[in-house]
Amino acid sequence: MNPVLRNDWTTCTLGDIAGPEKGSVVSGPFGSNIGKRFFIDQGVPLIRGNNLSDMDKPFTDAGFVFISPEKAEELRKCQALPGDLVFTAAGTLGQVGLIPPDGRYPSYIISNKQMRVRLDPSRADPRFAYHWFAAPSMRRYIAEQNKGSSVPLITLGILRSLPVLLPPLATQHKIAAILSAYDDLIENNTRRITILEEMAQRIYREWFVDFRYPGHEGVPLVDSELGLIPEGWRVCRTSDVIAIDPKTAVPRDTAVPFVPMTSVSETTMHIHALENRTNASGSRFTHGDTLFARITPCLENGKTGHVSFLAPGQVAMGSTEFIVLRPRILPAEFVYLLARSQALRGHAIKSMSGATGRQRVRRETFDSYLLPMPPSQLLSRFSDVMRPVFGLSRALFQAANALRTTRDLLLPRLISGEIDVESLDIDTSGLAA
Repeated sequence: MNPVLRNDWTTCTLGDIAGPEKGSVVSGPFGSNIGKRFFIDQGVPLIRGNNLSDMDKPFTDAGFVFISPEKAEELRKCQALPGDLVFTAAGTLGQVGLIPPDGRYPSYIISNKQMRVRLDPSRADPRFAYHWFAAPSMRRYIAEQNKGSSVPLITLGILRSLPVLLPPLATQHKIAAILSAYDDLIENNTRRITILEEMAQRIYREWFVDFRYPGHEGVPLVDSELGLIPEGWRVCRTSDVIAIDPKTAVPRDTAVPFVPMTSVSETTMHIHALENRTNASGSRFTHGDTLFARITPCLENGKTGHVSFLAPGQVAMGSTEFIVLRPRILPAEFVYLLARSQALRGHAIKSMSGATGRQRVRRETFDSYLLPMPPSQLLSRFSDVMRPVFGLSRALFQAANALRTTRDLLLPRLISGEIDVESLDIDTSGLAA
């Protein structure tokens, strides 16, 4: 980022734009005051690293542990309110979040590994400040201020001294409006992807677990090795209807897409941040395959991907810790949703072997997992229903990626002053934090 020093832009520090009141910049409570023994099922949410780790949005308003209102009152100086910035102080340095004005909770408490900043609203727009500190260049700069040894660490003094290039408040509002619009569109697409994923999984369970598929009313249930299943269905081993780690040739001395474990989601089918590698080792897969994480804790966390980014006949590679599930008799959509099912994942987890912390699933696990096999016409009907759902989800994912790319190109130019927005007529009335 190359700042453009305009006459009405000033250079200052985060401490300069913090609120004038005492306690505008605070660190989290001592660890002994916020340990697991204080956690309860409901109460005041405690912000942790997972709430700041999504770089596509200012704050993940879910996945909390809670403390009692009485404990929160005891720690009230560590309270975070709408418009406050929260920084990671120990651990993954560079993480920053912004408490939203429409959050699920009226207030939060920061953890012992975080720091909170309350800005002076007469000087700084919290959304502009968030985007300034969330820019990749600033994230790297913050991480470089590490003063820890075994655990990366920054202090309150370092936090206060972080540099800010500050335009006039009206310009901050406009920049925040532009960038927040991109964030909102990306978040909207992400939310729709999540809904489609949940819908697909619900239909899968309805048809093939609860046996409430179209036309089930006229089909009696009969005894089987798995208990009662619809008449006309048969019990088979998963490995008989899905190819497990099938042999796939990869051209030598040619770069192919490579999927590291970090590129596979824990919650949705889409695979992101592909690499290109030549003569790499690892799993091999083609369009329509499912990638199933075999190693702990990736399996327990739900890492599963559906390969939808390849052209027909194209081959890609990935981590050695994937088991590749290729459609054989079952359609690709069924294979992916089966891999997401709690029943199969629970079976795989129980079969893991190896040293503690590095346990893996063996391919033979799929020989012992029995499956009620529907008639082929029902599988075809299911595929016809699921194909548009998977296609729409993929289109939304691609649109979100395009928005993300545009936003990431604009962000450094906007917050550095390279792109002048002062003369633009932008409605900023909805930006009050």
